[in-house]
Amino acid sequence: MAIIDARTLPDASRIEADLVIIGGGLAGITLAKELAGGPLKVAILESGGLEIDMENQALYAGSGVQTAPGNPDRPFDNYPAQSRIRALGGSGHVWGGKCGPLDPADFAERSWIPYSGWPVTRPQMQAYYDRACDLLEIPRFPLEMPRPAEPDRQPLALDPADGFFPAPRVFSKFSGGGDKAAFDAWRTKFAEAPNITVYLYANVVKIRRQGAEIVGLDVACLKGSRHTAKAKRYVLATGGIENVRLLLASDDLGNGHDLVGRFFQGHVTYSNDGDAETEGSAVAVTRAAPMELYAPAKRLAAHCVIGSGLKAQARMKTGNFTATLYKSTPSGTETKVGADTQTIRRTSGRVAGQDEAQLLGYFAMTEHFPNPDSRVTLDPEHKDPLGMPRVRLTWAYGEKDYADLERSVAGLADALGAAGQGRLCWSIPRDKLLATSSASRHHMGTTRMHDDPKKGVVDADLRLHEARNLYVAGSSVFPTSGIVNPTLTILALCMRLADHLKSETAQ
Repeated sequence: MAIIDARTLPDASRIEADLVIIGGGLAGITLAKELAGGPLKVAILESGGLEIDMENQALYAGSGVQTAPGNPDRPFDNYPAQSRIRALGGSGHVWGGKCGPLDPADFAERSWIPYSGWPVTRPQMQAYYDRACDLLEIPRFPLEMPRPAEPDRQPLALDPADGFFPAPRVFSKFSGGGDKAAFDAWRTKFAEAPNITVYLYANVVKIRRQGAEIVGLDVACLKGSRHTAKAKRYVLATGGIENVRLLLASDDLGNGHDLVGRFFQGHVTYSNDGDAETEGSAVAVTRAAPMELYAPAKRLAAHCVIGSGLKAQARMKTGNFTATLYKSTPSGTETKVGADTQTIRRTSGRVAGQDEAQLLGYFAMTEHFPNPDSRVTLDPEHKDPLGMPRVRLTWAYGEKDYADLERSVAGLADALGAAGQGRLCWSIPRDKLLATSSASRHHMGTTRMHDDPKKGVVDADLRLHEARNLYVAGSSVFPTSGIVNPTLTILALCMRLADHLKSETAQ
C-alpha cells in the first residue's frame, strides 16, 4: 500500500493493523512478503529510513567485551553499533549474500553439548529452506546433495567414516553487498501490496502487556513525535540484540525464567598469516585435480567448505566445525600462508609421491556453544536519545569451545593424511585464539526456542511463552548457532511462521 515516513504523521497518531511487525530487516520483510496480498492488514515499523543514516545508527551504540578462558578479555564496545544496520532491509545492506542451510547435526540434541537440540528437525525445515532459496533466487539445498558433475569440481577423497564432507555455500544477488539495484527492489516493492504499509523512522520503545495479552506499542521518532500501534498480533523482528533490548525494556517481558538475553552466540573465524618463524594456517593438497569446488577462482562463486557432520562430531565429541579454503586474499594478491612453506610441501609431497603440493590458505570456524553467561543486558545508566537503555554485550566462550576447535582441526588433519589428500598446518596457540578471531555480524540464541518455558523464551511456533499474541523472528530464536551464515535459516523460519499465522487466521 505505502511506505510512510512516521515523522510526517500528526503527533499521537494511532497505527492499526491485524499484524504489526516490529523491524524491517530481512526477517520482517520476508514475513511481510509471505503475507502480501492476503486478508491480513500488515504494518511494519522500521526504526530507520530507506538508506543508512548515522543518526539512526547511533541508537545502536552500547558496550561489549569478549571473554575466553586463558585469554585476555577483548574490549568490544564498537561491535553493538558496527555489526548492524538500522534501515529498511536491515543488515542486508552489508550482507555479502552468502547462503547455506544448517546441517542436520545442528538441529539434533547432542548429549555432549549442553542445551543442544531444536524442537524442529532439518527434514521438517526442508520445504521452508526450498521456499527461502526460491525467494533469494539461489539453487536449493536438498538433504542429500548430489555429487558435482564438473570434473574440476570434484570433492576430496576423504573416508566417509571420518565424517567430514563438502558443505555447499552460494551467494544471492539480493544484498547490499551484491546487486544493490536488485536488493533495493527486493526490500521495497513488496510494500505495493494493498494490505502492506511500512512506517519508516518508527522506533518501538515499549511493548505494553496486560496479563498474557499484548495490548499495544509505544512508538517514538527522533524528531520528537510519539505514536501508538495496536494489532491483534505482533512479531518482534529487530535482531538478536535489539529483540532482547526491547523485551527487557518492556518491564522484563518474556523474562520470567531469566532467559531473555542469555545464550548469546556468534560466529568468528580463526586463521593466521605466517612469518619468518611460524607457518600460517595452510593446507597442502596432494592431488593433481583442481580444487575449484573448495577454492574457486572468483571470490563470490558457489563453493563448498569442509564440514564436520554428525558422525564426526559424535566420534570426536565435538560441535560443528568448518574449514574454508582459499587461493588468494580478497584483494587478489597471493595468500600469505607462511614465509617458508617447504616443510609442509615436502611432507605432503612424500605422502602423495609428488614433488609439489597445492598450497592453500584456510580459516576455521567452530560452533559457539550455548552459554548462559554469554549474554545481552541493559545499561540503565546510559540511555539513547529516545530514552531507551543502551546494551551491554558479554560474549563469552568456555573451555569446550576452544578444546573442540583444536580437536576438530586435528581430526581434519588426520582425515586428510589418512586419505593421502594432504597435510594441514595449525599454529595458533590457545591463549591467542581470542585475539586472532574475526567476528561476523551474526547474533544468535538470545530468545531461544524450546517447548519448555523454563528452557526457552519462545515455543516451536516462535510464540513468546509469556504472551499469546507476540511472536519473535530472527536468529535470536536459534537454540544452537551452527556455523553457516544464519540468513537462509532466518528466512525459512519466517516462512514457517507465516504459514502458522495464516492457519490461525483461517480458524
